[in-house]
Amino acid sequence: MNDKLRFTTNMPSIGQTMPKLQTKVNNRSAEDKFQKFEAWLKENGAYFDLLELREYDTPLEMDAAEEKKESTIVDESEMRGVHSRVDIPADTVCMIIPRKCLITVEMGQATPLGQTILESDLDLDAPKHIFLMIYILWDRKVNGSNSFFHPYYEILPRTLGNMPIFWSTEELSLLEGSYLLEQIADRNEAIAEDYHAICQVAPDLQELCTLEEFKWARMCVCSRNFGLQIDGHRTSAMVPHADMLNHYRPRETKWTFEEERQAFTITSLQRIHAGAQVYDSYGQKCNHRFLLNYGFAVEDNNEIDGFCPNEVPIDLSVSSSDLLYAKKVEFWSRGETDSNTLSAALAAMSDPQSLAATIDAVRAGTSGNASRRSCDEEAPVKRVRVCVSNNENTRLLFSLLRTLACNEEELNVISTSSTGEGVVGRALFGLTDQRSLGTIPAFFRSCRDIRHPISLRNERAAMRLLLDTISRSLASYPTTLGKDIADLGDLNAFPRFSNQRHAKIQVRGEKEVLHHFARWARAAIEVLDIIEREVHGDDTASFDATIALMAADESPNGAHHTVLRYCEDVLGSLRREEWKNTRRRNGNSKNPGIAAGKTPSDFLPYYNC
Repeated sequence: MNDKLRFTTNMPSIGQTMPKLQTKVNNRSAEDKFQKFEAWLKENGAYFDLLELREYDTPLEMDAAEEKKESTIVDESEMRGVHSRVDIPADTVCMIIPRKCLITVEMGQATPLGQTILESDLDLDAPKHIFLMIYILWDRKVNGSNSFFHPYYEILPRTLGNMPIFWSTEELSLLEGSYLLEQIADRNEAIAEDYHAICQVAPDLQELCTLEEFKWARMCVCSRNFGLQIDGHRTSAMVPHADMLNHYRPRETKWTFEEERQAFTITSLQRIHAGAQVYDSYGQKCNHRFLLNYGFAVEDNNEIDGFCPNEVPIDLSVSSSDLLYAKKVEFWSRGETDSNTLSAALAAMSDPQSLAATIDAVRAGTSGNASRRSCDEEAPVKRVRVCVSNNENTRLLFSLLRTLACNEEELNVISTSSTGEGVVGRALFGLTDQRSLGTIPAFFRSCRDIRHPISLRNERAAMRLLLDTISRSLASYPTTLGKDIADLGDLNAFPRFSNQRHAKIQVRGEKEVLHHFARWARAAIEVLDIIEREVHGDDTASFDATIALMAADESPNGAHHTVLRYCEDVLGSLRREEWKNTRRRNGNSKNPGIAAGKTPSDFLPYYNC
């Protein structure tokens, strides 16, 4: 069967009238270049008859759910989307772009400049992106209007003012307090370093482009490339027309490179009504990634199940004023091995009789001279990215907080002994195991391993430290969360799809995560206080009643389900341990209440935090 005939599955029947293109054009040359672009694709075997490109005069014409790659209007509109021309059933191939129309990493590597870069073995920030950029920059310069890809180059945005690395000082000021400012500076620095490094080994790059043009190419590629498998090899490619679909979740289409067709295809996953915009999903991402890499922030970045992937980093370190500074820094730094230490440890592991040698190899990176720090040395900062979830990063955050909150007795307990199986492998990755094969050295534990509360005192201190840390982070912003929410309601001051609005959405998202953890800390401290009062005989304090009230509160300010689970299960388990310790100390036979419907076995620390 002819491949072209396969394209007709779920397509309009022959003779069916297609709706006229509804694009509104502000600029005749813009219309012409898009017509030429589509004609070029069709001449080379592309299929997208079910789709049409639309240009929007104003953001109000755009779908409210839509997020754009290019949303900054310069001398001509850069606000476009791909729409369906007819009803498109589910499982319909609605776009086919032949391989010959793709720009791949290998094409960039094959250019003279690409060959020089490969031979130099440069350590570049994003090698695949670099080679895509090199091809575009080289081809445009060398072949100009005679390039096969010239119609594609013509429709690429002339400017990328929506990308934060190109924002003005005034626009960047709206991100004050946000860690995204650091990432923007890092991105600018990385691009400049790549440019100058390549110029050192290939001076011809300076003739192809300036640093600003290199930045433009980098962000074009960053926001438009697709990761594909072609001929059994993972590569990245620029895919004309497919890169014009805007972002929306949950995804409505899927894309792939089909070896049989030797083409990139987009297939509908559900019915798409005539005239509706056809979307791609750029994935489940935090808004900082959307904004940094694509130039937009999603107003409501929630999944169907309510999960929001927006993150904020929390930086922690041992305070220089801590009376246990030296001991804590030693424990805080365990497991920070370099690649040479890891290689030595793995080599030692190949001999089952060389446990002592392996332990020495691990020690070299965790407790040997290389990692010992004096009181005069600065403790390393550990950054944890957290979102509104009880995921691995949340558990790591709580583990680090418990370490920092330790008194001397607690620090000795968590850092001086551990038991485990597979001691070498687990030591390398900071893991522990409760199945005993005998006592092993303390360096097999790290500050990442404290996944359950140590004591009432320590957990309260850890939550207070969390609250203090959150308060300092919130204080670094010039506006409050309430102010940001109010500002986003003002479409005149913060128009849709503007850089100003995207900056506001970003910082609002960060603050929402910070406020979530502040509420978590306050709820934990309240419950811990109730537990302590109960243990000391205060009959007016009731853990069960407190948990029941938290569960019944369904208001916006009520406890998030992750906070409720932590308080009920994790702190409930700690409560029983405190009762056991009290009975052992004074022979008190009083038994703590158990939540209705629960048995003691239900509270085993499976839900660690």
